[in-house]
Amino acid sequence: MLPPYLEAFNIALQQFQKQFPREQWDAAFTLSLVNDFTFFSSRVEDDKLKYGDTIRFLNNEIVRAGNMTSLMNVSSHQLILKQLLDHLNTFQLTEEVIKGIHSALMNFPMAWERPFKPELVGEYRNESVIGWRKPIDHNKEYAPHYNLKIIIPTFLDQFCQKLEDIDNKTEEKHLITRLAEFHNLFLNTYHPFADGNGRVCRILLGAIMMKHDCPPVFPKIIEQEDKFRYINTIIECEKKASNTPLIQYFAEEMTKYLEARIASIH
Repeated sequence: MLPPYLEAFNIALQQFQKQFPREQWDAAFTLSLVNDFTFFSSRVEDDKLKYGDTIRFLNNEIVRAGNMTSLMNVSSHQLILKQLLDHLNTFQLTEEVIKGIHSALMNFPMAWERPFKPELVGEYRNESVIGWRKPIDHNKEYAPHYNLKIIIPTFLDQFCQKLEDIDNKTEEKHLITRLAEFHNLFLNTYHPFADGNGRVCRILLGAIMMKHDCPPVFPKIIEQEDKFRYINTIIECEKKASNTPLIQYFAEEMTKYLEARIASIH
């Protein structure tokens, strides 16, 4: 039996698919999904982004003067996700694709939160990286950089097999379960790049969802408390050595988004 939050997600997804069949999506509808996903993902990294101005900017509308660095970064995120969705028939979760996303996303200094390292654009990090958790928890050291060239291909091979076996009728094989597992391994265990890991990870989640007949949706992150809930959920997974907190968080928040989309036409 599925937990209630996965049951609710399944119902919302089925209603969304019925209301908005994939073959009937027009360019404007697709762009609205991509823009929301892009904003919520980017807002995790950038507190300066404002929803209304960002969406207008992504729609090529006039916006008031703001932080152009933030807007250009979110524009890069949007473009990469759009390109992936436009070529879903050839999308594969490979090292080449992941490094290509990182290269496109992080190929200019303003995209980096750390000092820009052009030699690491599209390449795995060459040093140890610490995940800052204080004062909430102890800091975390990610996988050793010298093992990444072995770890990541093995991880991707194993995970691609799991993606071929998705079954939303079972908790273990549910799409949300797989998304949470990928998120926590890629971002919070391996953390393969010197910068940009979160953005790359979330772009991949969007492509994986679309590949499995689910619109690209992400928890609605607009206010600081939304961001803190996302981060605290990640830390809770680490403390419990379990993906369950993130599975529940993803399921509940994505269900809310799908239900709002369905209700918006009534």
